[in-house]
Amino acid sequence: MAETYSLKTIGSTRRLAKAIAARLSGNELILLSGELGAGKTTFTRFLAEALGIDPSWVSSPSFTLVQRYPQGARGVAMTHVDLYRLPEGSELEPLGLEEVISSQDLVVVEWPAAGEPLWAASKRPLVRIIFKGAASGREAVVEGLRVSQSKP
Repeated sequence: MAETYSLKTIGSTRRLAKAIAARLSGNELILLSGELGAGKTTFTRFLAEALGIDPSWVSSPSFTLVQRYPQGARGVAMTHVDLYRLPEGSELEPLGLEEVISSQDLVVVEWPAAGEPLWAASKRPLVRIIFKGAASGREAVVEGLRVSQSKP
């Protein structure tokens, strides 16, 4: 079941990340989709912050593709993957993504289309978040995780 959250301000994106972090066990695979500039990296930064990971470490990994952040205060390490530059059907084996998704880290993937077969084969709990523009501001559609009884 999907839930839609209004992201009218940067604070609402931070609150959504905090609410999602509170529901995570730490072994999830989170797939972030949306147009360029939709807020995927900003959301990831706020998610790291909510997990006690220094948010200043989080940047768009478009050039390095994979960045790992050590455990934060909640005891969860996070690997951040950005597949923006890879077209669907690209060879992913050289990136070591099978190793990444078999790790103990929380894995957050921006632009996940290129890895769909890999994500589908994963045994990890899967959370999809789709960031969209809307007339009244941005919104996020969250699938695979009940965030809260009241929306952030």
